[in-house]
Amino acid sequence: MKKIFLLAFVVLLSTTLFGQTDGKNEETIFTSAEIMPEYPGGMDALISFISNEIVYPQDAREHGITGTVLIKFVVEKDGSVSNAEAMKPLYPSIDKESVRAVMAMPKWKPGMQEGRPIRCYYSVPLTFQMSKKEIKEAKKRMKQEAKKH
Repeated sequence: MKKIFLLAFVVLLSTTLFGQTDGKNEETIFTSAEIMPEYPGGMDALISFISNEIVYPQDAREHGITGTVLIKFVVEKDGSVSNAEAMKPLYPSIDKESVRAVMAMPKWKPGMQEGRPIRCYYSVPLTFQMSKKEIKEAKKRMKQEAKKH
């Protein structure tokens, strides 16, 4: 099984201190905070967790699908993760697996604003990679299947 690489940076969707509501809970969800949420153990621990949690979907592998999916989620006041979604989708099974892995994360240290925990958006890019040989083999299989039909 090939490893999935998490880019070692976080993409924030906005740099303002203004928040949004999620429609279900009228409480503000911040896009930035005085103190942003932190994964327990830091960025290296987050990369390790995601790398171990994600399984490259077989259908995506068979079709030679590679690339990056951007997952946006909310770190709640208690540090739990909610509302994960693919903001920059890649391929349906990859998007679904990425959301599943993010929702499986342990509690984070929540974001803080004016000394109080807040709900805060957070985004992570997840990159799915295969070797050139694997991609070439997948394309060859797809051509053979197309000839059969």
